[in-house]
Amino acid sequence: MVYRIIGTVVLGLVVGFGPAIESLAQGSPPDLPWTIAFVRDRNVWLMDGNGGNQREFAPMGNVTGRLAWRPDGKMVVFARQGDMEYNLPDGGGGRRRLYDVFAKHIDSTRLNAWYWVTNNHGSHSPEYSSDGEYILYVHDVNANTVDAELPDYEMEYRNWEGTEVRPITREDAAPREAMGLQPTWNPDRSQVAFIYLDDRIPVGLVIEPTSGITRSNEELRAAAESVPNCFGPCWSPDGEWIAYVNTEDNDNGIYLVDPETLETKKILNAAGTITPHQAPVSWSPDSKWIAFATIDGFIYIVGADGSGPHRLTSGGNDYYPSIAPK
Repeated sequence: MVYRIIGTVVLGLVVGFGPAIESLAQGSPPDLPWTIAFVRDRNVWLMDGNGGNQREFAPMGNVTGRLAWRPDGKMVVFARQGDMEYNLPDGGGGRRRLYDVFAKHIDSTRLNAWYWVTNNHGSHSPEYSSDGEYILYVHDVNANTVDAELPDYEMEYRNWEGTEVRPITREDAAPREAMGLQPTWNPDRSQVAFIYLDDRIPVGLVIEPTSGITRSNEELRAAAESVPNCFGPCWSPDGEWIAYVNTEDNDNGIYLVDPETLETKKILNAAGTITPHQAPVSWSPDSKWIAFATIDGFIYIVGADGSGPHRLTSGGNDYYPSIAPK
């Protein structure tokens, strides 16, 4: 069913082998045959692979976090952020952010027409499986608990119709255990990589079976400490690498990690005006390029071998790029 909502919408997301790059790569960006979706001023925009033909696609006004394409390149899924203010009988109260996952068809001619994917007010960070069968995302199961003091992030995936919803969090996990953010699938969706949270603190990257987390909290923490300071992971379409942003002050940049050995290599040093934002990156369909945003709001691409980078936008408020599959 297609939903059209008129007025204010209150539903939507919360939270060195390459060269050291000192300045913007010279010359124009390569003319690559992609479409790139990104967030500008909390709306979804599209542009060509070389940064040209920038146009507003979904003027929602409250889009945030990872964007993801359906494998046929015909649908974009994204999260929208709302909020709820509550006043308790004893005089207490507060405000809570709410999130849900939405989708919009690339051929839609109606700006205010979209699909409502989740309806639990706690879902964000969506990613399509490579076969197009499922959508992976994070669900705060405390989103509908009025006086919940803290979020409880579980990862789950569902089919489009919502008739099949499967959790990834360990079955015997107590509330707020085995929490993960920014999940990303390998190509055959047998494994999921995510940022492990220990008492709300991001520890590092962990890889677990999609069928469910099997390791204890202690084992998860030890594994996450092997790839620390990791944000915005994205598994390459060929399955060879996971790209991510390293946010450590002295080592900020774009990294690749081998999912088998967990060995890492840096392909881009933060330098000058190019400091990656701690948000999900995106691979090109051929696994040769990576799109990312900088902390000052520009979209770049860089070669998986460290070549480039090239700046694609000049808006100063552009984030969360996602390259369409072909």
